[in-house]
This record gives sequence, structure tokens and C-alpha cells, in this order.
Amino acid sequence: MSKVEYSKRLTVMGIIIGIIAYAVIFLYIYKGHFLKFFYIISRGDIEDAVVAYVARVAAITCHALTWWIIIRTFRKVNPLKILEITFAAIFVEFIVPVGGATEVAKLFLVLKLGSLNREEGIASILMHRLVVSLTIFVTTLISLILISAPPILFIILGLPALALLLINMGVYVLPKSKRVEHLADRFFSRFGISVTGFAENYKLCMAKIKKYKKLLILATLMAFGERLSNAVFGMAVAGIAGTHLSMPQAFLTFDSLYTVIWLLPAITPGGIGIFEFIQMLLLSYIGVGVQEAATMSIVSRIYYVVGEYPLFIASVAALGYSVKSFIRQAFSNSNQRKHRAKT
Repeated sequence: MSKVEYSKRLTVMGIIIGIIAYAVIFLYIYKGHFLKFFYIISRGDIEDAVVAYVARVAAITCHALTWWIIIRTFRKVNPLKILEITFAAIFVEFIVPVGGATEVAKLFLVLKLGSLNREEGIASILMHRLVVSLTIFVTTLISLILISAPPILFIILGLPALALLLINMGVYVLPKSKRVEHLADRFFSRFGISVTGFAENYKLCMAKIKKYKKLLILATLMAFGERLSNAVFGMAVAGIAGTHLSMPQAFLTFDSLYTVIWLLPAITPGGIGIFEFIQMLLLSYIGVGVQEAATMSIVSRIYYVVGEYPLFIASVAALGYSVKSFIRQAFSNSNQRKHRAKT
């Protein structure tokens, strides 16, 4: 079975799991009353719907600009091009159920377009992950303290945030190891690929990033902007469902929650069904009604998929791809580029 066929099968299986999860929500949570969802969102305001969309677009824009600022430590790159790459890559996780699919797509596109060389691309992506995980850990810890969270929430949200930060720290420094380079070279030599000299070049990239401390501070502030946008998005989604979330609660349920999702194996495209189930449980735990919690999870998924799809289409076209060819490239390069990024 080819890698493309295997990825397609995983996608189909993931969609089936997602459908089952949604069936549970509608049959059990809504007690079979399918119109309950529309009744709940009818209590919201159109202003909340607009704020939610603006906040979601702001979040992924901040995400892209954080990466762009880190790239500036190497060279000047058109920020619009990085926005296009990011908007296209983020949507890949809804197509390819492979952990790190977004990063793989970003690396593939930035190398394909010649914006960065291999070492610069990998170093910038790994530093981006590190900066993002650092800001998530900080906002998670502060939010848990502000709501006087019980120990169980520190375990459920605080520990994953810390674990993700430590993992990304390790992954960032790992490629500079000569031993890792040697092992990777032995593996990739079977496919006619050489990574000789990668570790030394990667060290130079790390030194360049470290040199521009002001840019790193600016990137960190931009990443905090992404955290804030996700929280505002959560508060607006709560308004759509006719309920309320405080800012710390929104940070935890619409931003910190991603650390739990990221540490889980990729089962469904974009975590569909899995994300909703975990988010619904967390929202219910902090006091949101179970039906409102389910509605919030579904509404957020609608924004993630339907709301971002036009950005995906526009970005793919701007990068010179048709949607069909881009998806084919995403399938065929996901596993290969994933292994390269790790080395």
C-alpha cells in the first residue's frame, strides 16, 4: 500500500470516528432533539458571531507573523508570502491525520518557494513551536491561578503545557547533535539522501536566532497576541451559545486545551470529534451546561473549518496550486517531510 493510499485510509477512518463522536453529541447530549443546537445558538448575538470570526482570523494571523518575525533573524521575506504559506498549511491538518502535518506542510512550502534553505526552515519552525509552547505555558499557569483551579486542572492542563514546552525545547536543540546527524545520515542514505553537514549548519542557524534577541522578544509578544485572540474567540463563542466565559476560563478552554490535543496521537483529521469531546468535558467541568458546552464545541469547529476554508483556497491559489494538486502534495509529502523535519 502506498503512503498516499495509507493517508487516505487514515483520513476516511478519522472522518468515520468524527461522525460517530458527533452522533453521540446529538443523540445523547441533545437527547435526539437535533434542533436543540439551533435553539441554543439563536440566543446569541450577531455581534458575537462577527467578533468570533475576527478573533479567529487574528489568531492564525498572529501565528503566521510570529513565524515571520523568527524568519527575519535569517533574511527578509515577504510577510504576505508567510501568511499564505501558514493559511494553506494550517488547513492541512484537516486533510492529513498525521501529527505535525502543519509543520510538514510549512516546511515543504517554504523550501519549494525558495524562501529559506533546509536548515533555516527547520530551525525557524522548531523555534516557532518553542515560542508558542512557552506562551501557552505562561498563560495556562496564570489562568489556573486566577480561577483558583483545583489540583485536577493543574494536572489536566498545567502538566501537558509544561510537557509540551520541555518536548519542544528538546526537539529544538536535538538537530545540532553530530550523533543524531550520523544516525539520520545512515537512515536517509538508503533513499539517496545525504544530511552530512546538517548539524553544523543548524548550529549556525541557532546562533543567528540567538543573536537577534529583540526579534525573539517581538515574536514572543506576537505569540501572546495569538493566545489573547484565541481567548477572545472563546468568549465570543460562549456568547453565541448564550452563556459566558471569563478571560481565564477562555484561555484554558480555547487555547491551553490544544496542549492536550497535541500530545495525543493523531486519530482524526484536525482532531475532529476528539477535540469536541475533550473541550465539552472541560467546559462542563468549569460550570458550563453540558448542552451549551456541546454547542460551543460544534460552533468552534464550524469556525475552524468553514471559516478558514476561504483563506485556505485563496492562499493555495496565491501560491500557484490548485486545491486538488495541493492536497495531493500534502498526502504524498507528509510522511517523508515529517521524518526530515525531525532530523
